[in-house]
Amino acid sequence: MAKVVSPLHSTQARNRVGGLVYSSWRSMNTVKSFKSPSQPRTSRQLTIRGFMLTSVRAWAALTPTHRTGWNDFSVAHPETDWTSGSKRLTGANWYCRLSVRLLDLAKSVVATAPVAAAPPGIVLGVATGGSGQISVAYTAHGGTADQIDIWTEGPMSAGRLAKIERAKHRQYGPAETTPIVVTGLTPGLHTVFARCISETDGQASSFTSTTATVT
Repeated sequence: MAKVVSPLHSTQARNRVGGLVYSSWRSMNTVKSFKSPSQPRTSRQLTIRGFMLTSVRAWAALTPTHRTGWNDFSVAHPETDWTSGSKRLTGANWYCRLSVRLLDLAKSVVATAPVAAAPPGIVLGVATGGSGQISVAYTAHGGTADQIDIWTEGPMSAGRLAKIERAKHRQYGPAETTPIVVTGLTPGLHTVFARCISETDGQASSFTSTTATVT
């Protein structure tokens, strides 16, 4: 990785140009050679890819009316990108995203875009570490239409900032039951991320997080 000044005759450059990748690190503009990403092809990764293929095929089979509904949904639900600006996904993006979640929950995909709001976020309580496990407590939701989605990152040093992009999906659990016990963890400090996913339409809340030490 090399430090550069005025990359590509600009104040800042990002992403790949030819065989070089431009980015910024600690307020410095940098450039490095491009390396093809690894393809670990884990069981989990292959499963999600299969769900994505199913979702793409299901989108192709939707009626024009259903697609219009998803396109309208995408306009009403913009997201925030890495620049803190507004980013709009397409109707197809939203359909596949929610469909993959539903398939991962062993539910059927839906043709109609959601009309209800996304489920509320998880109010986490105390996460208690034990021998190879963490018990995650939270405020239970009423009813049986939501699932808790648990991810973890760790073990990690005390000064490291945890990110959901580095976390690993662990398990689902019914939102009306608390706590959820996550097992098979390596000793050390772990960050637990949790969100709520609707079993009806696949919408999800934002992630909330907490930490616990596994012994």
